[in-house]
Amino acid sequence: MGLPEELKPREITPLKGRRIVLGLTASSSIYRSIDLARELIRMGASVRVVMTRASTRLIGIDLVYWATGWEPLVESTGRTEHIDLAGWGDVMVVAPATLNTMGKIAGGILDELLPLTAATMMGDGKPIIFVPAMNIRLYNSPQYKRVEETLRGYGAIIIKPLIEEGRAKYPPIPDLAHCIDAVANRGQDLRGARVLVTAGATLEKIDPVRAITNPSSGLMGVLIAREAACRGALVDMVHGRLSVQAPYNTARYYAETTSEMASLVRELTSRYKYDAAVFAAAPADFRPLEAKETKIPTASTERLVVTLVPTEKVIKSISSRPRVMVGFAAETASGEGLVERAKRKLDEYGVDLVVAHNVLTRGAGFSESYLDAILVSRRDVKRMGVAHKYIIAREIVDFISREIKRGG
Repeated sequence: MGLPEELKPREITPLKGRRIVLGLTASSSIYRSIDLARELIRMGASVRVVMTRASTRLIGIDLVYWATGWEPLVESTGRTEHIDLAGWGDVMVVAPATLNTMGKIAGGILDELLPLTAATMMGDGKPIIFVPAMNIRLYNSPQYKRVEETLRGYGAIIIKPLIEEGRAKYPPIPDLAHCIDAVANRGQDLRGARVLVTAGATLEKIDPVRAITNPSSGLMGVLIAREAACRGALVDMVHGRLSVQAPYNTARYYAETTSEMASLVRELTSRYKYDAAVFAAAPADFRPLEAKETKIPTASTERLVVTLVPTEKVIKSISSRPRVMVGFAAETASGEGLVERAKRKLDEYGVDLVVAHNVLTRGAGFSESYLDAILVSRRDVKRMGVAHKYIIAREIVDFISREIKRGG
């Protein structure tokens, strides 16, 4: 069965060629898995679904068929469906995962097709991802903690729920889909690492209604933070204004001004020993010498002259140097000129990698999904060209992972 015609691929398809077995259990959040299945397909994956019997009372088989193009499997008929499905799939994602089903898999109670398939795929050494979504009291219970520990001991990966309003909720679809890509294609090579990421634009007020800022959306920093978190890192994200949603699986600290961002970076690098820091934010480089406390009247002001002074460099505000540091440089240059500017920034910032990009390239840069970028380290120059920020984020985190393994 082919894809539904209305499912057009994304601009990038990081899951192209990947075959994902999606397990559905009887959580009230099961309806979110329809959106997840369709997002994974848009990212290039083939998705087949296996359901528990109880889950079919919450969502219809026809809807799952419509969403994926495959008839979902529910019952084991004795025709070794679990063997065929486990052989077909590259990775299994149980989302939502109830404590009941997780407990069955942990305890080897294989009385339904879903846990039987999961155990079979574990026996094949294939990755199994659990996305728990349940009542918060169940999530905090000793039974859940024991089951999670057992499953992790088997090599399973648990993607934590969104804890909000006293509930353990299904994660946001973009974050979850990104994590599935990261686990399926790169694994959790940053487990145990702590990473600091800055993102977004800062703002410097002229008066209560006017300010100096820039068009940064924060997308680059968000994708880097999410990539690192999905690969197992503990991520602290210091951000200014964002026009995209910050990853749920990071600790987030808001800074409106460049000074506030620098202060937070100074405090966090004093409090924690970071394995890596990525300075992807676009802090304002200048601020008004004096900000007015009341609105400057338009009618009586023929010409407004604002004296600007440099702001503190956020990247130079660290208290203790992380093992690996990545800086960004927004430039108006291309080719070898861009390479030379990036090399100068390596020494100026004292970093291990500079991501330099040409802001004059049409359709790339601030508020766009693409950068016209090069990645310059002391060992290498990688010319990315015009590339999606998702791809660049992956390259940056790959660099961090290699450097940490190399000894930073």
